[in-house]
Amino acid sequence: MDENKSITYDDLIQTRNTQILKSIVPYLDVPAQKPLAMLIQLMEWKNATAAFSRQENSMAACSLPAGTKRRDAMLSAVRKYCTPKEQEMIDTMQTLFCIMENQDLFHNP
Repeated sequence: MDENKSITYDDLIQTRNTQILKSIVPYLDVPAQKPLAMLIQLMEWKNATAAFSRQENSMAACSLPAGTKRRDAMLSAVRKYCTPKEQEMIDTMQTLFCIMENQDLFHNP
């Protein structure tokens, strides 16, 4: 697996079949949409239960060392789904964290 690719929760619980079913929902008559949507949710719940029941750690990002690298990876993963204003805020937070870490290194060599 590519070490730089972060795994999202959706990567764990969505399958090709659930994606196909999701693409069908808008084209069904309204009364048929709800049962299919419920079936999709049930399938995803089953997949989530299975993913978190495995012995090995399913979430690759959790294998990152605690601290800065994990925080930066998390913020970068979230940033993709943010508005430009929210992305700017995340960038500012990352800059502040960097300044604080450098200041800490300066005071505690």
